[in-house]
Amino acid sequence: MAQNKDSAAIISYADKMQIKLNVDSHLENYYVSNNESETDLNLALNNDLRLTLLLDYKIFSLSYSFTPDFLPGNHGDENKGESSYSDFSVSLYPGQFVQELTYQRMKGFYVVNTADFVANLPEDSAYLLFPDLKRTFYGGSTAYILNSDFSIENLVYQREWQRYSTGSFVPRFNYSYAEFSNDFEDFKGKEKDFDFSLDLNYYYNWVLAERFNLSPYAYGGLGTRIQNYRQSGDKLNEKESNTYFTQEYGGGLQLGYNTDKFLMGARVSYKSLNYKNASDLRIQNDSWYGLFFIGYRLDPPENLKRIGDQF
Repeated sequence: MAQNKDSAAIISYADKMQIKLNVDSHLENYYVSNNESETDLNLALNNDLRLTLLLDYKIFSLSYSFTPDFLPGNHGDENKGESSYSDFSVSLYPGQFVQELTYQRMKGFYVVNTADFVANLPEDSAYLLFPDLKRTFYGGSTAYILNSDFSIENLVYQREWQRYSTGSFVPRFNYSYAEFSNDFEDFKGKEKDFDFSLDLNYYYNWVLAERFNLSPYAYGGLGTRIQNYRQSGDKLNEKESNTYFTQEYGGGLQLGYNTDKFLMGARVSYKSLNYKNASDLRIQNDSWYGLFFIGYRLDPPENLKRIGDQF
């Protein structure tokens, strides 16, 4: 919800420009199914931490994420190879709606469970590497806050501050297109996934003191995945298509501190996604991750203020 001015329930910082820095461990693993094996190939980037820079003003929020080498665990090595990651997102807050759009690109994976497929590898090459494997993601979500006195921007984006404890159900529609591609010696492989899901979220802002809050949240949802895979080469041209029903659920807890200019906090979250067809049920992703954020609010430059006053 984007407030143009303060209300009895919410303090708005929409007229301030907010600069924020996030550090988190939310870099997911991916699982590739094989009909000939009961074990999925577990693919991961050789990066542990993601750095996100955010700029908020009026109804807009822009963010850019990457995995710089100076953060612990982001150094490439011979065992797990070199990886790269970046994403860019735009969020809008018209009324009680929240609209998010995201572009994500990553390259360079290693097989976490290499020992399940290859035995007796030497110590200096303990993992199977896919240095040219790329994943490109285009996605978005549209959410609606049912309780107009609840500020999801306090909990998720820190663009507002909740004056008193309250919560809200937030239905969210998610949609995305993702593409995995890799060039092998004799052929090229490409997987295309179209995902659609509807989640029901519940958030609660518990105001502990004037400047502190504790915010638990939980969600669950159902959806569908349309998956197309193709292998093409001089002697190979195979296609496979599947449709899966997806189930997703998770939750988390966030502690926040806020003043009119300075803000900071930490969050721990859990996420689980599984999918099934008529004859199978398989876990695709199941993970815990943590996040720390710190930010500062200031008056916008005059040029930006003139643009923002139009919204």
